[in-house]
Amino acid sequence: MLNLLRADFYKLRRSKSFFICLVMIAFFVAYVILDFSSSAHMKERLSQSTFHWIYMLFKERAFLPYFIPMFQAIFITMLITSEYSAGTIKDSVSLGFSRSKIYISKLITVSVGSILMMLVAIFFTVITSIFVFGIYGSFTTYDLLLLVRMFLIQSLLYTAYASIFLMIAFLIKNVGGTMSFSIFFSLILGSLGSVVGNSYLGRILLLMNFSPTAVPQPQVVDIRIAIAVALFYLILCLGIGGFIFKKQDIK
Repeated sequence: MLNLLRADFYKLRRSKSFFICLVMIAFFVAYVILDFSSSAHMKERLSQSTFHWIYMLFKERAFLPYFIPMFQAIFITMLITSEYSAGTIKDSVSLGFSRSKIYISKLITVSVGSILMMLVAIFFTVITSIFVFGIYGSFTTYDLLLLVRMFLIQSLLYTAYASIFLMIAFLIKNVGGTMSFSIFFSLILGSLGSVVGNSYLGRILLLMNFSPTAVPQPQVVDIRIAIAVALFYLILCLGIGGFIFKKQDIK
């Protein structure tokens, strides 16, 4: 398993599409904050904390929950389908690794990639907000722990998104089809989210669990729902994707 992970992380580090996605996330985060800085109405609503920007951008009606899944779809598609097109996906199978371990290794890799996207978004959110507005407000260790809790919950939600796109990549296998379907799926979720709203029925969508948990002190019920929904998608997609991969005839 460790050998599989080393190989997959090496491919992630060598993935141009992944680093392009990181650069695009950094650019768009900086652009959003700069755009907000030109709004007098927005300035009036600013809370006295640098953490304000992080919480704001992680809400489901803000920037990150709509755009990070699209970047996830891009880099996961390129990472997985390139192995099918190059025929390297069969190398691990021919070396005697079980397909279950291969699939789990891919899931861990794309999950780490997704979390790195979040870290880049947070880093450039802080840097740009300080550059534009300066350091304002103060925070304690307790505030930092609240931010870490939010980050962990959001990481689980984005990992669930990654499991969906990974399953799609193993199902379709070619670049064009996988990319089109994954981005279309991400857009459909966004459209459904605007229709169903924050009702408990709507919370079965991953997208609708970002905003309730992207606050310093979320409700306990919101945390439980977010974790349950994320784990449901993660386990379901792991089972379906792993089953599909086991049944595939790899040439």
